[in-house]
Amino acid sequence: MFTLRSVWRPAAPVAQVWSVLADPRFTWPDWWPGLTAAETGPVVGPDGLAAPGTWARLRVRSPLGYALRFRLELRQTTAPSDGMPGRALLDVAGDLEGSAEVAVSSPTGDSPTGDGPTGDSSTEVQLLWQVSPVPAWFRAAARIGPGPLAWAHAHVMRAGERGLAERLRG
Repeated sequence: MFTLRSVWRPAAPVAQVWSVLADPRFTWPDWWPGLTAAETGPVVGPDGLAAPGTWARLRVRSPLGYALRFRLELRQTTAPSDGMPGRALLDVAGDLEGSAEVAVSSPTGDSPTGDGPTGDSSTEVQLLWQVSPVPAWFRAAARIGPGPLAWAHAHVMRAGERGLAERLRG
């Protein structure tokens, strides 16, 4: 099992970041290089954002030359409010099996609106993947050389962070 953590710090208010990440049409591939969606199943909640049951079949290209296919399904979601972080729990199935969690909050010391002490809007996005590789070649690679796989994951996540920042500026 891999436990992979990433932290993104986009310069935008929490509510704006949450609305991009919680888009029920699962538009992540529009701004995340190397990520494509084969199929999506949006479920729209009363707030107009993704609700439990929303899913997407995704393909992600690795900088090491391989591609992984997996399905994400939103199991639970809580929008950020009153200084409490937004949180989404997802099930992962396919070439990776396990779970993912996305938490969106104001960095420590910032107001609940995402306006920092200096008046700058800022957000912290914490992404946690707890997954196991399924294909035999991927399990073998994970045992033999987990370092390159962790590097590839970090590369893919940095591309997502840059893409999200560009989307929020646009």
